[in-house]
Amino acid sequence: MMQQRKVQCWIFSRGNQGQEQCLLLKTNKARGEFWQPITGTVEDHEGFFEAACRESVEETGFTFDTKPLDTTYEFEFASRSGHAKERVFALYISDCPTPKIDPKEHQDFQWIVPAKSIAHLRYPSNTNGLKHAYQLFFGNPLLEEEP
Repeated sequence: MMQQRKVQCWIFSRGNQGQEQCLLLKTNKARGEFWQPITGTVEDHEGFFEAACRESVEETGFTFDTKPLDTTYEFEFASRSGHAKERVFALYISDCPTPKIDPKEHQDFQWIVPAKSIAHLRYPSNTNGLKHAYQLFFGNPLLEEEP
């Protein structure tokens, strides 16, 4: 059986006061009702980069000014459909726009300060992905906030 390939895309922006923000989407009830970044499966005809471009647009409706940055961070895990490898990307969009979310996948969204988003994430792979994306994008480590 072939290994499934997936992408995790962190979208960053700046809020009204210029404060760094990241986008979290809340999965719908059928998918577990948890907060996560953009995620998706790499289709047979594409690579990780192409999937990151496609998934980030499909799951938000955004038009990005730049292409995804490849963090080169990837990890493997056991998914519902077998063994998977996931690669992490970072993107930027200005002004914290409202995403067009698909109710078949998500029920809510929030723009949140990256350090505060860690408390909302269910999976350590999302936390690690955020830290790698943030470091690449902003050039300094993401420090977790005290609860």
